Amino acid sequence: MESEVELLRAELAAAVRGNDILRAEVQNTQDDLSYATHKLKDLELQILKKDENINCLQTDFEESTKQLTIMKEILPKVSGDRDMLWERVKQCSEENMLLSAEDNILKKKIEALEEDLLLKEGQITILKDMLKEDF
Repeated sequence: MESEVELLRAELAAAVRGNDILRAEVQNTQDDLSYATHKLKDLELQILKKDENINCLQTDFEESTKQLTIMKEILPKVSGDRDMLWERVKQCSEENMLLSAEDNILKKKIEALEEDLLLKEGQITILKDMLKEDF
């Protein structure tokens, strides 16, 4: 009977060790599950953030596309205005050259008239002096 008790004790000790091993494995599995759950939630948050970024980028892209379309519509008018202004600049430049040339001609005429005036004043002075001497 004692050998049976020893045998039962040995079986009980083996069962207790087996139970401890199973509990440790269950605990490890629960720890792994907890880590995996935490990791899954973290990945879900990252996915939400990435989805939010994608939505923002998509909205920015749509806005940029609208602005580009508007710019494409405005560009021909702006180009036309630029061409008209360039033609006007060329005309003004030509007018400026003509006015500058006319200005130079008028300055030369003024110089000639001033010289004539000095000459005439000199002649008048001479005539006055001659008249004074005659009287």
